[in-house]
Amino acid sequence: MSNWKSILPDVFMFEDSCNVYAINGPEGCAIIDSGTGLWLEHLHQLPQRPRALLCTHFFRDHSAGAAEAARRGIPVFVPEGERMFFEEPQEHFRRRETYLIYDNLWDLHAPVEGISASGALRDYDIVSLCGIEFEVMPLPGASVGQIGLACRIGPGREKVVFCGETIHSAGKVPRVAPYQYNYLDLNGGYSAYFSLNEILRGDFSAVLPSLGYPIADRVESAVRDTKKNLGNMLATHPLEPESFYWESVSDRLSNIENPRPLIRVSDSVWLDQDSSCRTWFIRSKSGKVLSIDYGYHFVALGRVDYSAPQNRRALLHHRNAMRTRFGIDAIDAVLVSHYHDDHVAAIPLLRRLYGTKCIASEAFADLLEYPSAHRFPCNWPRTCKVDRRVALDEVFEWEEFKFHFAPMSGHTRFSALIGFEADGLKFAHTGDQYGFAEESFSMPPDRSLISKYVYRNGAHLDGLHQSAEWLLNFRPDVVLSGHCSPQFTSDAFFQEIQSCAHDYRRLHESLMPLSGEDSHFGLDSMAGWIWPYRTHLKHPGTAHLTARVRNPLNRRAILELRLMDANGWKGEPAAVTAEARQEVECGMDIEINGKCRRRTIAVDLSADGIAFGQVAEAMITVGGTHF
Repeated sequence: MSNWKSILPDVFMFEDSCNVYAINGPEGCAIIDSGTGLWLEHLHQLPQRPRALLCTHFFRDHSAGAAEAARRGIPVFVPEGERMFFEEPQEHFRRRETYLIYDNLWDLHAPVEGISASGALRDYDIVSLCGIEFEVMPLPGASVGQIGLACRIGPGREKVVFCGETIHSAGKVPRVAPYQYNYLDLNGGYSAYFSLNEILRGDFSAVLPSLGYPIADRVESAVRDTKKNLGNMLATHPLEPESFYWESVSDRLSNIENPRPLIRVSDSVWLDQDSSCRTWFIRSKSGKVLSIDYGYHFVALGRVDYSAPQNRRALLHHRNAMRTRFGIDAIDAVLVSHYHDDHVAAIPLLRRLYGTKCIASEAFADLLEYPSAHRFPCNWPRTCKVDRRVALDEVFEWEEFKFHFAPMSGHTRFSALIGFEADGLKFAHTGDQYGFAEESFSMPPDRSLISKYVYRNGAHLDGLHQSAEWLLNFRPDVVLSGHCSPQFTSDAFFQEIQSCAHDYRRLHESLMPLSGEDSHFGLDSMAGWIWPYRTHLKHPGTAHLTARVRNPLNRRAILELRLMDANGWKGEPAAVTAEARQEVECGMDIEINGKCRRRTIAVDLSADGIAFGQVAEAMITVGGTHF
């Protein structure tokens, strides 16, 4: 039985970590995309030897096999705009900012092994390979530089397009997470919409995606349904903010000269106006102050495009206002809502100056204490020591106040809802889970509230339902958030919370293959990660790592893991059993046989023998004084 399936005249498909296609041309076979390279062991099943490999985009699950193909003498052709990712991936990883990630392009999904490409595929060119004429179509979306390859096949000279990730099946795209080019936008969705339009204009008899199913019937209907679902998603998503601050120059200068006073929410709860995030102070009867979050002074943050640690600085922002209002400047404790830099950057400064205690949920305490061990977005690279770890659903007491921590995902899975009572009112702090109409980005029509989900932070399909249910049960009088004024609740507020949760789930389920029968890695398409992300060894030897991966199948499966590297480093393969959709951890060791500087390795995943490719990467330095 052949591993290559005949799907159209002269077109064969191999199910690797992506669909690998072979086109039987007059002068040999042309291969579209390379997956993990498993197909290279089955070339004898093709009618002719491959004479060219053409790649639609650089993501590892599509490109990792290109290096082995090149070693076997198959010329590799890559999109012009992505040549660097194919040829110099290690240089790309060394230069890429991995702490303060506010640009969420999937460029960390590049292959770990480089190749010397035989040629670049330029937009709109006609390229003749294997006796086949390919039209290079620009199809941005999952990546900015993604291309499609249009050609004619078979005796009937039918016009088809190999379209990368532009479509998965009728009405669906493979994954939405790569469309979030920046932090809160969905700009890649507009690119994908453009690409779907280009495919419609091409009047193709078949559309052949890299993830999903070949579409040879009702092609126009399938593409139009996908455009409709994608348009519905874009209609409810905010446009990217031009700026986080809309002050005039005179207002900004005045606020620097005369720090703004605290704003009273209730007798015990106050808002600091000089912080880049909303910092909330809670004052006890004894006169002590607890802060919820403590990030940058508003003048030190600048804009989110200053996304490098050396371009941001943590400064105090409470002292003058607190001295004026309370006659003190010491903060006794900081309660952390989530780990992002604009909420935690200055906590180490408070600890050093005042001995301030840091209290954080177990859901993200490790990310605060070991920032070098992960690459989740908006990560302040300086260690923040956690004095008290609070379990989710645990009640924490400080002075006369009781704080209830609850699980929350959406904006980030590494966060906690915080509920408490003060002055006869119920308060809920929702971190950055929701945005309100006063914020500077555009709001969807007829909406005063939106969910601020960021896929790369770990967005779950039930995340907004989880927080909405908790808020409905707790029924706070006041909602405090990370970037908005206090929101006094009403029946309409709780209805909109529920509506947002409903729309969030409905839109994603209509646009992505997330049903029980689909193989997928969840809403955020995050297959896993390696801990620690950054390893520094003084001398060559063994690096001890932990891979955390998801089972993408709807059944119990054996997950097989292998560490991959371009230097010939060796790691023993590992296997672990996981329930359907379960996340599991597996310890892995790799032998490093020489000095290196920020060398990238990856973990390759298969589930019950089904290849999913290099799903996560990490970086290793051997020698020198620092990572």
